[in-house]
Amino acid sequence: MSIEKFISQPPLIVHSSLSQLRYLVLSEGLSDQGHPRTRSHVWSILSRASLEKCTQDYLLLVQLGPPPANWISKIKNDTFRTLSTDEKFRAKVDESQLIRVLSCFAWDVLHHNNRKTSLPQLSPYVQGMNVLLAPFLYVCPTEPIAYKLFHTICYQMIPTYLNQSLSGVHVAAKLLDKCLKIIDPKLSKFLADNLLTAEIFGIPSILTLSACNKPLDQVIKLWDFMFAYGFHMNILFIVAQLVLNRQAIMVSDSPMNLLRDIPNINADEIITLGVGFLAKLPDPLYKNLVDHLTDESTASRL
Repeated sequence: MSIEKFISQPPLIVHSSLSQLRYLVLSEGLSDQGHPRTRSHVWSILSRASLEKCTQDYLLLVQLGPPPANWISKIKNDTFRTLSTDEKFRAKVDESQLIRVLSCFAWDVLHHNNRKTSLPQLSPYVQGMNVLLAPFLYVCPTEPIAYKLFHTICYQMIPTYLNQSLSGVHVAAKLLDKCLKIIDPKLSKFLADNLLTAEIFGIPSILTLSACNKPLDQVIKLWDFMFAYGFHMNILFIVAQLVLNRQAIMVSDSPMNLLRDIPNINADEIITLGVGFLAKLPDPLYKNLVDHLTDESTASRL
């Protein structure tokens, strides 16, 4: 059964067969050719993001206008340079869309934080959110759908990455170093000898779930896999990028410059390598890899 036929079934059947959908994503891959909503629909199912009333809810936030001055200035300081070298992205997504969606998110966070709701306490905006949002606006047919998926991933899938201290991002950097030491001890030692820990070179790829890499169409294929199997895989995908470029890194006179500008990624290569790394990780490390996205206590176990 094709993905299009599968997701056209009644919602109850689709949601009760998520394992089959995950397998179809892995075996068939996703494409928006022929139907512009396929990928965003699959992402919404896999993330359990209800799109019911998403337009109505989004428009209510839009009507609030720009968020307080300190937040809108931070947003506008980043949006103009979002994926600035990606012609396809710039042709499809306008800066005003980035500003509008991020403003709505900031209002939503401020509302929940002030009311001290049961939702995690996130920051209304942190540098890098603009890049994290970019794939959603590129993939989704409407702003409200992009907003809903962005909101879901921030609040439900990576909340520790976006709290006031970005605690999950720093934990992820430690986990990346640990994984690399197990998977490629020689490369790990080379980087450590050059004082290049993941805290130094890996934060952009961690915080944006690799959306800062290029080209965007390959990033989106990584996201297809991570929506299906978990965003903890991003750490192993970053390790895979390092391993794929290990020779160039280890002979470079300036490895940090190379790490800042990793060559164009190939999603299929990275996914194959990343999945293969799973067998090398001890169970406690893998558990921390999974838990750190949502559990702030993971840091105490490292």
